Amino acid sequence: MKVSKRKIFKLSLAVLLLLVMCWATGRFHDTRCDEIVISIDSTEDVHFVEQNDVLRLIYNVVDKIEGYKMDSIDIYKIDGVLKKHPFIRSASIYKTISGKLKIDIVQRKPLLMVINNTGQSYYIDNDGIIFETSKKSSPQVIVANGFIKDKFDFSDGKVYKIDLVNGGEQGTQSDLFKLIKLIDGDDFWRDQIEQIYVNSLSEYELVPMLGKHILSIGSIEDYDKKMYILKEFYFRGLKKAGWNAYKQISVKYKNQIVCKRFKNRK
Repeated sequence: MKVSKRKIFKLSLAVLLLLVMCWATGRFHDTRCDEIVISIDSTEDVHFVEQNDVLRLIYNVVDKIEGYKMDSIDIYKIDGVLKKHPFIRSASIYKTISGKLKIDIVQRKPLLMVINNTGQSYYIDNDGIIFETSKKSSPQVIVANGFIKDKFDFSDGKVYKIDLVNGGEQGTQSDLFKLIKLIDGDDFWRDQIEQIYVNSLSEYELVPMLGKHILSIGSIEDYDKKMYILKEFYFRGLKKAGWNAYKQISVKYKNQIVCKRFKNRK
């Protein structure tokens, strides 16, 4: 039976890789940790978590790391405590043969700050997670306020996941999340809207950065179509009439745009 050179090469390569792995495992067993390398994605103005925060969390569950053998470090325990932190979206932990324990942290990035009718404030991020605000960092995001009743208990680092199907206990939050995702995903609206107001009728009003008008979309029903109509009006109607021609621009009624002018203006 003839064995091809290709098969011999593959077999030799497999044996070589096995030998390298055995050598690396043996070396890794004797290697001690000489440094903890923490990387945090501090992009834009989001700075919820600092290196000292991460180290403090780690040493709450692990006595010592530096100077200890690499294979004795319980990365699963470290991973568990980091992922429970309200401002950490994800954490990747891995060891190197050179004796480094590397930790890569991804912070939560809020899309919206909500201020409910009791004055409690909290964030909603891109994943639909509701989490507490921070004293360390105040990212510049759109603010939602008004007649918002939803209140949350953030003790012990609790976070909440918005239920887009049933709404659940979040109520208004699921509607706000849909709306802010649309705004954030559109270059024009992302630069134009600075506030979302929920009025006493649970209708949504948007406050733009440019112009003195208020944009009213009414209920969240067909919000995507309403926002499309508003955008078209901006480019075709408002551009001619002027940014400050109207007090209110409403698309709350189906297939209608109702504009209210300021008093004493024609």
